[in-house]
Amino acid sequence: MSTTEHTHSSTSDPSQLLAVADLMSLKGRCAIVTGAAQGFGAAIALRLAEAGADVVLADRNEDGVKKKAEEMANIGYSATTQTVDIFNSKQVSAMVNEVAREHQGIDILVNNAGIFSNHYFEKMPVEEFQKTLNVNVVGTFNCTQAVVQEMKAVGKGGSIINIASVDAFKPSAEGLAHYTTTKHAIAGLTRSLAMELGGDNIRVNAVCPGAAMTEGAISLVMAGAPAGIDVEAQWNGIVEKTPLRRLCHPDDVAKAALFLGSEMSSFITGAFLVVDGGILVQPSEGYVPPSGGE
Repeated sequence: MSTTEHTHSSTSDPSQLLAVADLMSLKGRCAIVTGAAQGFGAAIALRLAEAGADVVLADRNEDGVKKKAEEMANIGYSATTQTVDIFNSKQVSAMVNEVAREHQGIDILVNNAGIFSNHYFEKMPVEEFQKTLNVNVVGTFNCTQAVVQEMKAVGKGGSIINIASVDAFKPSAEGLAHYTTTKHAIAGLTRSLAMELGGDNIRVNAVCPGAAMTEGAISLVMAGAPAGIDVEAQWNGIVEKTPLRRLCHPDDVAKAALFLGSEMSSFITGAFLVVDGGILVQPSEGYVPPSGGE
């Protein structure tokens, strides 16, 4: 029997199929979520914990991440915390080594930590551009490299989930050249690692959210932006341009991450799961109005 025939026959036999509850279960698995003190990271951590994972909340905001762990404990989900600057490779290695020892390996890494700001390119200080690259790209590199080494040492494979953005495909607004550049970089890293790590059964995928009113976004809107960028106007026009007529919720991203971390996605790697309410399918000129075009 050929490999193709064997694979087909085994997966088409109902007696060989895992139940949906088992496919979604993360019981006995360890997951690290970066940037877990708030926003997408906090929502993702909660969903992974609900599915049974031993979740590690990693963030440079020590008070914030401990508060989030307490909030999770209050509703019945335990989580441990790690205070780490993901741009600092030594801190990252120390964190990953400690977590791997405590949990006999790491099964899931969610690279969620990231920063963004509004700044026109022609007046953007190189320090602002570099800082965004440091966190969004180098930080993701550091965490992924350290975790991959642990995954390979254990030999069970694993799932790496990069939280990218619709900006991985095209700019979403003015003043985001630095941010959009980093998300294109994450897209390239996702594809490259999916190719390189597949032989070790390490899957690498990305979730690409649309605009969400997270704590970080609220701070950005409240702070305003450099002259020439109307941040409030940018946000006010998003909902009417989104086919599903609402902003992305953190839990929308969390559910996508749960899917990619579970056995439901066991044959998916190098993929981009867009969670944007359909905004990327809008035409380049004009948009489908709320009435549906009538």
